[in-house]
Amino acid sequence: MTSHERRPTLEIGEPDIGFQAGFGFYLGLVAAGVATIVGLLADVGTATLLGVLPSTVTVVAIVGHIYARGARGLPERIGRSRWRRLGCYAPAGAFTAVLLTAGITPVEATGRFVVLTVAAAVLAGVSGFGLDRMAKNRYVDALTADEPAATWTWQRSGGWNGEPAYAVIMAVMILAGVVSVWQGEWYLGPFWIVYGVVMILSRRYGWYDLDETDHWNPPEIRAHEAGLVVDRSFWNEFVPWETIDGVRLTDDELVVERRRFGLDSSLFDLRCDRSAIDDAEAVLEALERARGRADRRDSRAVEAAD
Repeated sequence: MTSHERRPTLEIGEPDIGFQAGFGFYLGLVAAGVATIVGLLADVGTATLLGVLPSTVTVVAIVGHIYARGARGLPERIGRSRWRRLGCYAPAGAFTAVLLTAGITPVEATGRFVVLTVAAAVLAGVSGFGLDRMAKNRYVDALTADEPAATWTWQRSGGWNGEPAYAVIMAVMILAGVVSVWQGEWYLGPFWIVYGVVMILSRRYGWYDLDETDHWNPPEIRAHEAGLVVDRSFWNEFVPWETIDGVRLTDDELVVERRRFGLDSSLFDLRCDRSAIDDAEAVLEALERARGRADRRDSRAVEAAD
């Protein structure tokens, strides 16, 4: 890592209570999954397993909570590394592998085995996703503890919006309804078909408004000394200034041009609907000033290194 690509200083403190609880719960679910697999290998009865697993989750969750409380900087260490975040999904992958290789293991692939192993994999995956997002958000918060130079509402414009995903979800719902009817399910099947059709038509003809700016907490982008923080609903994305090639304002949008994976492409640009920004010109000026300060800091760092 060269001097002009240095990591910003992190504001690291004791993990908050939310992360402590989430980390402990994650460990508890993983331990319960391991106990489930071991119990299946030992041919323990279902009633016994179901009686032991809640206690396992509780005890391990408490131990994990205590450990996380004393592990200063733990969420930031996990959140700053893509490999550590991927490691959060390793237990779910392991449980899935056990399920897929049941034919060559001592465990017979009975209905009990499939149900319990799938449940262990799903719960570990969901809790791993939660831990991944919490750690990434806290890492971004540690990078951007200063007051933002500019904040503006982010309503996507240009290439991507929610319409394709919405249409796909409704189409899958209609298809599920058709399959249910074909299999003789005459209660929920027709309901899902009608619901999907009505929702697609209502979106198409504007029977209701899904304008993002009308939400109680619309997504935002914040400009900090270290870079931009982009609200991605479930997590915050950090965009360092050194990956931003330019900022421009058009009649319709504010565009932040950026590189990803060392590549320049408009696909990576942040495009913000100008109509959702209260004062687009002021935001542009604040971004240019913040980017200019970052460039000067990098230049001084390079000169000092030379």
